[in-house]
Amino acid sequence: MQRESLSMSLRILALDFGKKRIGAALSDPTHTLATPWLVLECRRSLKESVLLLKEKLAGTPLKAIVLGLPLHPSGQESELSTLARQFAAHLQEHFSLPVILWDERLTTAQAERTLKEANICRKKRAQLSDKVAAAVILQNYLDAQKYR
Repeated sequence: MQRESLSMSLRILALDFGKKRIGAALSDPTHTLATPWLVLECRRSLKESVLLLKEKLAGTPLKAIVLGLPLHPSGQESELSTLARQFAAHLQEHFSLPVILWDERLTTAQAERTLKEANICRKKRAQLSDKVAAAVILQNYLDAQKYR
């Protein structure tokens, strides 16, 4: 029982990876709800970006990392998919946690639509869209786990 409660207090981190910014979202301790968390400006290297993320997450107990895998609408991998896979390898190395690649097709569009429906002004939407997209990725992942 104690082991189960410990694993439920661990959060799941989701990342919306991009060349300029990385959006991040965290689950609640019960792995039911995804919440937008922050947007990181990418550093010169993938490793530097991972180290910055690790610094921001200090003290946050994590169970796993879900990384959005950018795919073309056809499902084919893109140049950004290759970078995301390299980023996943750095995450695995520095966090020693499971890194789950998750199809992120249409998540940015869904995040934009959600922000627009909430009457968020265009300038503010631009600031929020990456972390909201990460929350969409995470919520999709969490919902899929319920039905396994």
